[in-house]
Amino acid sequence: MFSAFCLAFAITLTAAAIWSLVDDRRGSEAEATVLDVEHEGERTFVTVQFSTSGGEVCEASFRVAVGANRSVTTGDRIRVHHSESRPCVSVREVGDQSGWYMLLIAAVLLTVFGILAYVSWRRPRPPLPLRYAGMP
Repeated sequence: MFSAFCLAFAITLTAAAIWSLVDDRRGSEAEATVLDVEHEGERTFVTVQFSTSGGEVCEASFRVAVGANRSVTTGDRIRVHHSESRPCVSVREVGDQSGWYMLLIAAVLLTVFGILAYVSWRRPRPPLPLRYAGMP
């Protein structure tokens, strides 16, 4: 029962990852103005404002992943990529390819849980005959 749940979970996770990547691929790029920059150790978080091609004004925060954008300051302009269905929520900087990690993790989980489901659902083998049964 547990392996069936895990397999269904892995299939759902893989489907969600594929849908997210397709939605992101259909999105577009925009020029964004940096509103706020926060440094937390080695990590840099920015809040940007941009307009989509449909005219919607969005504000989003994300972690900077592209090395060239680590030294941005308030008021600078950077290129961002947004998804088609959620332009104000799913925002990343142009050049950030971290979305592929989700698909990779989903594929690994699907493979592992598929193997576990196969092992738990396969028919057991009959016991091997005893070679020396009845011998002193």
